[in-house]
Amino acid sequence: MLSAGIVPIGIVIVVVVISGNGHYRAAMAFAPLSSARRPSRPRRPTGVFFRDTGDRAFDGATGEEVAEPPSKGGGGGGIAGDKKPSDFQSRMKRIVVQQRRRPTTQQSRRKNNIYRPENVKIAESLEDFATVIDEGRRSDRVVVVRFYATWCKLCHSLRPAFDRAAASTPQAIFVDVPVLETNANLHQGLGVESVPYAHIYHPEKGLVVETRLSRKAFSEFEESVKMHCL
Repeated sequence: MLSAGIVPIGIVIVVVVISGNGHYRAAMAFAPLSSARRPSRPRRPTGVFFRDTGDRAFDGATGEEVAEPPSKGGGGGGIAGDKKPSDFQSRMKRIVVQQRRRPTTQQSRRKNNIYRPENVKIAESLEDFATVIDEGRRSDRVVVVRFYATWCKLCHSLRPAFDRAAASTPQAIFVDVPVLETNANLHQGLGVESVPYAHIYHPEKGLVVETRLSRKAFSEFEESVKMHCL
């Protein structure tokens, strides 16, 4: 048996030849190993331990389950001697905390749906629509109406621009009218054949603009609103 620290460098071969009269001859030869290597030693623990959700400790090098490693500071048990986390671990922890604090897309949408300019109103029925038009006539304010549908992607994409126009023109009243089966008498009675569609009502002249809305032409529509508010 080889003792620890001794490395084999070759093999000794002994040949014995016995003759008929009982005499024998012995020959010995040495065969060196061409690529003698130090025998591999079992990997020692690295001193880095990990704990799983089952509160079990594992060695970082071998992956084998080990007993609770002692603390390097001489205190009670702890993972990796209660040493401070590395810069990488600190960065990853900050990223996880930021992800948990960041609102999800659904939460962001709910938050955006809560705030709208104060001069934006919703009219879901013919009675609501008539009330808003009458309010504009009595207060001498222009009323800007947008007809939209919940299934219309273009309608959703134009809503931020519509709200920005309302915020920049507080002297006008902006109205969102959803096209529904329950208010067919409203949009069909006004001749709205497609969405998104817009009307501009002057307090003295009545309906002065009716047009389809698009991203490309929305800036012109906004200028028309400001012109009628003069």
